Amino acid sequence: MLGIRYPIIQGAYAGFGTSKIAVPVSEAGGLGIITAGALKTPKALREDIRRAKTLTDKPIGVNLSVGICPEIDEMREVAIEEGISVVETSAYKATDHGKRLKEAGVKWIHKVATVNHAIIAEKQGVDAVVIVGLEGVGFKSVDQLPTLTSITWAVKQIKIPIIAAGGIGDARGFLAALVMGAEGVYMGTAFMGTKECPITMRHKQFLVDPAPNDPKRPNQPKSAPLADKHRYVPHLQPATPPCPLGRCEARHQTPST
Repeated sequence: MLGIRYPIIQGAYAGFGTSKIAVPVSEAGGLGIITAGALKTPKALREDIRRAKTLTDKPIGVNLSVGICPEIDEMREVAIEEGISVVETSAYKATDHGKRLKEAGVKWIHKVATVNHAIIAEKQGVDAVVIVGLEGVGFKSVDQLPTLTSITWAVKQIKIPIIAAGGIGDARGFLAALVMGAEGVYMGTAFMGTKECPITMRHKQFLVDPAPNDPKRPNQPKSAPLADKHRYVPHLQPATPPCPLGRCEARHQTPST
């Protein structure tokens, strides 16, 4: 459906999700995602898409985070005009965006945190749905279930392709997701530790050698969605209060130790 060699999709990154990370993923046979919100303006998005196309002839996707991405309508039109074949929407309901994308012949993927939201997305006409389990980072819901539970339940409820996300970071997790019934996987943290990812080596070091008791949860009100659960977050939490989506703004910070 996506025209890629391997059913692996790179996650969206609000702070650094540009062609710098998307192109290497697509070149390797997965689907690299350019995060429109990371480019800030429609002009910058257009330039980054064009840059990507000079570096790869493989499919590249674009993420549009509803309620977060600036000038989202214009960003959507840029993606269409530049010939992007796959667009992922996320955060909130994206019915109008999805309708426009499908009219333009673009494959529409929507990212959700619960099976119930996946069912709703299917009814709205999405071509595929990413379901993020509780182990996932940066995309949270108070009703979220672990990846194992979410995917095995979802495959019994919906007919469109399901893409598993949340805690998948190696070949074992990839194969497990396929056995559970997912058509592919969506990985964010796993790509953050690669040499191609444009974050500091200091941050990467926190990701490459996790202990069995990691990740740790930062202190937050129990009623609030979970935020980023990597080891470096406790160092940053005082400066990064939780927001409604439980997203961690740590991407612009540096660990103190």
